[in-house]
Amino acid sequence: MHSTQMRRLAAATLAVSLLPAALTACSEREGDGSPAYSTTAADAGSGSDGDLGEGDIRLSLGYVRAKPAEGGDSGSSMTAIFGTLRNRTDHDITVTGFSTSLNSLDGDPSYEIHETADGKMRRKEGGITIPAGGEHELAPGGDHLMIMDYAPEIPAGSSLDLTLETDDGERIEIPGLSVRTVGAGDEDYADHADHADHNH
Repeated sequence: MHSTQMRRLAAATLAVSLLPAALTACSEREGDGSPAYSTTAADAGSGSDGDLGEGDIRLSLGYVRAKPAEGGDSGSSMTAIFGTLRNRTDHDITVTGFSTSLNSLDGDPSYEIHETADGKMRRKEGGITIPAGGEHELAPGGDHLMIMDYAPEIPAGSSLDLTLETDDGERIEIPGLSVRTVGAGDEDYADHADHADHNH
């Protein structure tokens, strides 16, 4: 085989071997049309293990549920943040509050940590304690971070920054949290008269 043919064959082989990685990094999440972000250390805001953030607490597989603007049949003024909080320290950490980078001309949102008990969502008193070296899941039907009283749309494909507040006054920044849709039936945050006591 001539040297020119050998070079062409080598180039073609290399291109084919790199194709799966390129498709993985640029593909869309099945069913929701939002980007499937890779979890490498090169990602902005991610640690060496792929978790978001660089502080004592990281957020793994975290996302904000997208929502339409308030008004109409499907509009809502509330949504939630899910994922797994990971404690990177040798002591327990209690998250007592949080905020985000959301704001608008319609006013700032309010924030509450919620839990689900007896099929109803309510404010979680005392916050969330993440054990030393351990983790705590934020999930539909369980503990989660509620964003409320926010009328504008939060569109899939966008991102926001999350700030966790602890019982000792520390503020832990978790930037670049992606916004995506959730499959039907996973969670319903339609408006209710009483935010602290409504059905999932």
